[in-house]
Amino acid sequence: MKEFLAWLIGGCVVVGVAAFGSFHLYAYFSPKYEGVRRDTQIESRAYSEATVRELYRLKRQWEAADSEDAKATIAAAARHEFSIFPQDRLPADLKLWMTQIN
Repeated sequence: MKEFLAWLIGGCVVVGVAAFGSFHLYAYFSPKYEGVRRDTQIESRAYSEATVRELYRLKRQWEAADSEDAKATIAAAARHEFSIFPQDRLPADLKLWMTQIN
């Protein structure tokens, strides 16, 4: 009976150490994995096209806005989009608009 309890406790300790160790491995590698995923997403064609499309939509809304408050709100949203998108991949007209609203 004592031998069985020793094996049972030993097995529980091994499982506990393995679970605790896997948590620390996950905590160490997870930020690195997410950083690579984010970089890959930002470099993707789908992300670039969607962001440029969103910026053009904001530009059309800004041009159609009838009050300065509405233009300021749209410009703030556009500035945020511009801040997270690489400037070298922007079309020339969006770069011009970016300088206009800044």
